[in-house]
Amino acid sequence: MSVNTYVYPHPVNVFVIRQLGMTIDEFCELHSYKQGTVSSWITRNRTVKTLPCDFLYCMSLSSGKSMDKVYQELLLLEDDFLKSIQPKRRKKHVE
Repeated sequence: MSVNTYVYPHPVNVFVIRQLGMTIDEFCELHSYKQGTVSSWITRNRTVKTLPCDFLYCMSLSSGKSMDKVYQELLLLEDDFLKSIQPKRRKKHVE
């Protein structure tokens, strides 16, 4: 069983910590992003498809992967994230 060690399991947060091995603060400093801006995307659950292209480019540079590969990985992380925040639906018992 894996343990969730992320304060916010948003795809951006998980990718930066897991794939890049740095904090959001370090990533922002490295690529001249305002930490508050990126943090607001995370806390407001901004979708991957609405992230700025230059932000994805910076993630690509830091990871050494193509932008397409980074985008695909973020989409997979987003699927997991959305499943984790959706309320659990109870199955109706049909008699």
